[in-house]
Amino acid sequence: MSLKHAILGFLSNSPLTGYDLKKAFDQSVRHFWPANQSQIYRTLAELDEQGFVDKEIISRDERLDMKIYHITEAGREELHRWLSTLLPPQDYREPALTQIYFGGKLTDEELVRLLNHQIQSLEERQAIYEHLYKMNQEVIHTVEDLRASVLMVSTLEYGILSNRAALGWLRSVLERVSSGIYTLRKL
Repeated sequence: MSLKHAILGFLSNSPLTGYDLKKAFDQSVRHFWPANQSQIYRTLAELDEQGFVDKEIISRDERLDMKIYHITEAGREELHRWLSTLLPPQDYREPALTQIYFGGKLTDEELVRLLNHQIQSLEERQAIYEHLYKMNQEVIHTVEDLRASVLMVSTLEYGILSNRAALGWLRSVLERVSSGIYTLRKL
C-alpha cells in the first residue's frame, strides 16, 4: 500500500485537513500503516500536483490559513484502480525477530530483558487495538455504510489476532529461556 492511496481513501469519505488526516490515521489504520505529519503533508503536495486532490484555502485572521483537501474525480479513479489491483505478496520485515534469531549471542539475562521489552510493547499495542475495536463496536451500527465500516473494523480484528499470536509465541520463548529448557514447540 502506498501512503497516497490511504490518503485518497480517507478523502473519498470526506474532505479533510492535513491535521485531520493525521488523526484519521492514528484512530484507524496505524496498526498496519502508520504515518507522521510530515509524510502526510509531503504526500498531499504530490497528490495536488498530480491532480488527485484539490485544496481549498480558508483564510484565518489570527492563525495560519487552513487547507482542506478534496478528492478529485481523477483521484477517485486512481483510488479505484489501486483498490482493484491484485497486489503481489509483500516481504515481511521484523527487526525484533532478527534480534531473537541471533539472540544466542546474548546472555540469558540480556535475552530475557529483550523478550520482556517486546512483550511489553505488544501488550501496549494490544490495549490500543482493543480500545479502538471496542469504540468501533459501539458505533458501527449507526453508520450509513455498514459494509464499509465492517471491513474497516475487520483490519483491527487482524491486528488483535496477529498481536495475540505474537504475544503467545514471545511468552513461550521467554519461558524456555527463563527455564533453561530449550525445546521446540509443537505446532
